[in-house]
Amino acid sequence: MIFMQIYLQILFTNMRKLPKRLKILHRYLILRTVMKEISKALACIVTLILSGLYSLVMYPLYLCRNLGYHFRSPSVLLYATIFFIVDRYTKLLVVNHSHQLPIKVIDDLFTLTYVKNPGVAFGWFPDWRLPPIIMALTMIIIISYYSLKLPEEERLTRWSLALLVGGAIGNLYDRVVYGFVVDFFLFHFGSFDFPVFNIADIAIDVGVFMLFVDIFFLSPDEDEENNNESLASTSA
Repeated sequence: MIFMQIYLQILFTNMRKLPKRLKILHRYLILRTVMKEISKALACIVTLILSGLYSLVMYPLYLCRNLGYHFRSPSVLLYATIFFIVDRYTKLLVVNHSHQLPIKVIDDLFTLTYVKNPGVAFGWFPDWRLPPIIMALTMIIIISYYSLKLPEEERLTRWSLALLVGGAIGNLYDRVVYGFVVDFFLFHFGSFDFPVFNIADIAIDVGVFMLFVDIFFLSPDEDEENNNESLASTSA
């Protein structure tokens, strides 16, 4: 916004010295710049409204209506809420005690610190602002919808999706409220410092690993199922 104001000020001051045709061109450039900034602001507002509507209205209503089902089976949304609460609690502790950080828990290995991460996981792409919010919100909605279709027997899949949703909501909350993600775990390996991360990042990574194991190692092979069905039909 500051650069746009400077740009518009330069345009307005130079317009008086230009002929009419160039004035029309300058007005067009000004209008295009203004419309581009307005579209960015509208996209951000729509994203915030949708995330707030989902987090504060639709999600609690779903939990209340299906409370009995959540306790009978490993519900994705219920455990995602628990992971989100744990993530928020640890981040609040870090923010409230940031003046006491960093603290070396294990010398030359593990440090508790306080880092404001405007980028994605592990500090990558620090200049990104809106794309991580849109991607996280899209992932949360898709996984939440898919979890409703899962049979109760798919317990490992449910746990992995719960970790993914809980971690995504935890970091999404930080981006919307603070404009950055609170990271605080720092590991040292000799002269190498591993990128700083948080509980939500751990949940997402563990969820991805569990989903990978479930898909490629624990899910039954379709060919084996077809062979078993054919053998059963022939023996019958």
